[in-house]
Amino acid sequence: MALTDRAREQSSANHSFGDETGRPKILYLTKVYPYPPATAGDAVYTRGIIEALAGLCRLSVVCADSGGAWPIDPSVDWHIVEPQRETQAGSVLSALPLVAWKGATSQYTTKLRALLTQRWDAIVLDNLGLAHALPQAEAYRTAYPSTRLIYVAHEYEYPTRSAKYAAYRLGLLKRLFAGLDLKKIRYWEGTMLRSADVVTVINTSDLAPFREIVPDRKYLHIAPGYNGPVAEIRRVTAATPRRALLLGGRKSEQKRQILLDWLDLSYRRLTAAGIELVVAGDMEDSLRVRLARDYPQVQVMGFVDDLEGLVATARMGIIADTVGGGFKLRLLSHVFQRLPIVGLGDAIDGLPTREGDGYLGAPDLPALVSLVEGVIDDVERLDRLQRRAFDDCAEAYSWESRARSFAKILQGLDDELV
Repeated sequence: MALTDRAREQSSANHSFGDETGRPKILYLTKVYPYPPATAGDAVYTRGIIEALAGLCRLSVVCADSGGAWPIDPSVDWHIVEPQRETQAGSVLSALPLVAWKGATSQYTTKLRALLTQRWDAIVLDNLGLAHALPQAEAYRTAYPSTRLIYVAHEYEYPTRSAKYAAYRLGLLKRLFAGLDLKKIRYWEGTMLRSADVVTVINTSDLAPFREIVPDRKYLHIAPGYNGPVAEIRRVTAATPRRALLLGGRKSEQKRQILLDWLDLSYRRLTAAGIELVVAGDMEDSLRVRLARDYPQVQVMGFVDDLEGLVATARMGIIADTVGGGFKLRLLSHVFQRLPIVGLGDAIDGLPTREGDGYLGAPDLPALVSLVEGVIDDVERLDRLQRRAFDDCAEAYSWESRARSFAKILQGLDDELV
């Protein structure tokens, strides 16, 4: 990638941009090694960015071990340190929010300090969880002003986590701890936004609240790409089982509560109507036991190797997330594997397809139950939904185009910033 005159003008006199081939040299800091068993949406998004950038940049990544098989791909220089902290109590005495405190281990800090002895064109802080690395990154930029500091925002964290904590059934002491953590989140989110040279957003809906915090900050829209399996042809017909899927990992407390809230409200009505409910995604054994006990007619599959085969046997996928903001990456699995989407309108945010044409939305859970009942046998409409969603999204989710936009801002080319 050739360095343009404009980028050269923005590089400092004592720093030659990029390596010998002109590729930007990037230090990418993220929470955990973003491969299974790390399958949550934030890990999938991070993985997509890293894999896309690896073809355009010299990329070094620091992350905590997530238990997955370590990489052999030589295109990324991985630095995998000890796992994140599992306990939470210690965060109470820290100035960091829980999401950042968990990753602020001695090995992570030591590894970062060692890597900061090298020269970097940019340092990427992926997620609010990297707030613990901000002081070292800022100190480096002070020493080397040509280095760009980039914050990859996964969502507007404060209202999202506030809603999550409100949804949890917490005792008084834990509620006090949650309130303290929210104050830290608000402080550090604002600090990250103010400190970065560029902030990337998944959803353009985050721009307005971010600009209220930092009016003059520059932003780059990096919608998620998709590189998973694609069903080029699929039809939903009367022969398709009257089956609805609830896809996604359930290891976080938030995801568990979303599933339980939905089943508590919908189970009797939908099973009485002869609608099969299938839950597929990684989960703890304790949740599997609870589901079997309380909702015996629900088919609980856990992690599924052949997701495409399962999707082919269902009439719809249900999106029942009542808490948690940001773009839900599992929507792309629904779209590109041609699973009609029926869910809460507020939870289906960011798809470039219209409600009513590419998906069906409901305002709340009771209305969603009625919507599922009402549309399960309208197979022609469900088939039109999946075809329209696929057609509207087919050209919109290329990771390669995201990587090119990202690489341009690393060079100081800001024409795509908003």
